[in-house]
Formats: sequence, C-alpha cells, structure tokens
Amino acid sequence: MTGERMKAVRKTLMLSQQQFAETLKINASAVSQMETGKIKPSLDTLFVLTKTYGIDLHWLITGQGSMYESAKAAKVAPATDRLDELQTILSNQLNEIISTKDDLRKNDVIDIPVTGEIAAGLPVEALNTELDVLTVRKNMINGKLEEYVCLKVNGHSMEPEIRHNDVILIRQNQDWDQLSGKICAVRIDGSITLKKMTLDASKKMIVLVALNEEYQPIIVRPDEHQDVNLIGYLFFLFRKLS
Repeated sequence: MTGERMKAVRKTLMLSQQQFAETLKINASAVSQMETGKIKPSLDTLFVLTKTYGIDLHWLITGQGSMYESAKAAKVAPATDRLDELQTILSNQLNEIISTKDDLRKNDVIDIPVTGEIAAGLPVEALNTELDVLTVRKNMINGKLEEYVCLKVNGHSMEPEIRHNDVILIRQNQDWDQLSGKICAVRIDGSITLKKMTLDASKKMIVLVALNEEYQPIIVRPDEHQDVNLIGYLFFLFRKLS
C-alpha cells in the first residue's frame, strides 16, 4: 500500500509524524491515517514527497524498484515530467482495476438462448429456434442450466403482470400436484401456453386460467388430447424498459 511505503520513507528519514506532516504541508493526523490506509494521499502530497526527498515515484505508487531515485534523475527531472509520470501510473492502475472488474463481470454472467415463443392467449406451436439471447447472473440460476427454458411471451392474456414480448425463464418441473395454483407452461398437442394452472383431480381435468379477465379459462381433459405435458413453472420474468 502507498501509505505503508510513506511510513517506510518517514522511518528511513527518522522523522516524526509531526515533522513529516510539516514538510508535506498536511496535519499529523492525516499522516497517521495515510500510513494505516484509512485515507489515500492526494496527488499533491505524493508530488511534494517525491520532490522533497528524491523518492522514486514508481516505487511509491507500485512498490516496484528502489525507494530513491538516482541523484542525477532527482536533479534534472522537471516538475511537469514527474506529474505526468504520476498521472500515467495512476491511469494505468485505474485501467487495471476496470479490466479486473470487467473480467469478474464476464465470469459472473451466463447466456441463455431464447428458444421460442409461449402463448399468452390460445396455445401456439412450440418452436425450437433461437430468437435471442438472455444474459443473467449465474447466482440467479438454482441448480443446473439444463433445468431451465427461456421463452418470449406472445399475447396479452396474462397482462398486466406478464406482458406481450416479455421474456420468461421457466424452470422445468412435471409435478402437476406440486405446481397446481402456479403460473405454468403447458404443452397441448405440440402447442404451448402460459397460464395459471389448476389441477382438478376429481374431474380429471386441468384448468388454465388467464390473469387478464377478458380471456376465458381453458379446460383441458387429457383423455381428449394426444399430448398434454407440464413443462414447468414461471421462475423469473425479464422486461425491456422502453
């Protein structure tokens, strides 16, 4: 840390914090806080320190190299050059921090393909075509990525909660009893729809209810269809703000 190297300079010069502060034109408490890392020294403070004691600026900022500049360099280096050097070093460090944060962000996200549309109205034919890519944080995904299906909403039957063109993440689950009462993706004869699913076991039928009161419930009797499957439940909704 820069503060630790400032302390090393002061100790090498055998100065008290008060004496050091007077030279740097700051108060002794500021020196103490800089040395312990509670605050960072300003550019002006670093410039005064390097100019006054011939301290190597690169070493002071990075810890690399030697504490002192050569006697020749200390005498001939113009103040503007030293300030430019300081600004260059700080700029490089800032770029490294930004680059590191960007790498962490890239490692923290995952791309999920939007593989088709799901009807918010009458069931539509299921697609297996990548329409778009949804980027989400990895910590949003519980379990394996293969357990999820990402679809684009087509229709208005689930408004206002779920709107046309919203992108939804469905977590696959085929337990009808467990998901009864939840918003689910259901496939009927090859077409899929998004509705609030209620299982009526006594009547051997499935009731698919729209959130939009203008749409009538869909009654599904499995024995009347070749294919009735529960894909899963609504796990997350993504909406682009216009």
